[in-house]
Amino acid sequence: MIQIEGLYKSYWRSGIELVVIHDIDLAVSEGEFIAIMGPSGSGKSTLLNIIGCLDIADRGHYQLDGQTVDPGIPHHLARLRARYIGFVFQSFNLIPTRSALDNVALPLLYQGMTRSARNSRARSALQRVGVTDRSAHLPSQLSGGQQQRVAIARALVNQPRLLIADEPTGALDSHNSSQVMTLFRELHDEGHTLVMVTHDPAIGERADRVVILSDGAVVS
Repeated sequence: MIQIEGLYKSYWRSGIELVVIHDIDLAVSEGEFIAIMGPSGSGKSTLLNIIGCLDIADRGHYQLDGQTVDPGIPHHLARLRARYIGFVFQSFNLIPTRSALDNVALPLLYQGMTRSARNSRARSALQRVGVTDRSAHLPSQLSGGQQQRVAIARALVNQPRLLIADEPTGALDSHNSSQVMTLFRELHDEGHTLVMVTHDPAIGERADRVVILSDGAVVS
């Protein structure tokens, strides 16, 4: 599913180059569940953003499902995101003035689906994560764990093959963290490929494989 070779990314500040990731090689098989770990500033989020086609590397080679990720082709990254990838974030990123159902259905709006078709698929996604009884609630009326489940439903509504999760349990207590990770394992068992960044070793252990970064390089 993912093949990365020689990935390099840096930023320039006040004329000084700050290398974020360098010489990273990484392969992720379809259906695999990996956790990316490492200290703050090790390049975890940058690598995740490149894998999720939210950012681009300065150099190196990245193939997603056999397709070369080429930012030089107009809208190529957006098409790959829409076709392959669902995103789950630590801060949920739900629209506060829209119901859980509307939040989940929103990605389908850009596909030109009718409202009834969007809502039908959104209800199925909410059912999958166990919060159909909260479909009419606003995010402020949901617990942190319920908000993250709604966010996962939104990530799943496009039926992506790759799920990207950036500290998905970082804002949750231990009980809700365990429930979210149980849901991730179920999604993995159904065939989804999952790539997750976490700082929590107990969460990382729930993945098939842990990739450890330090100073922008894979060390284990």
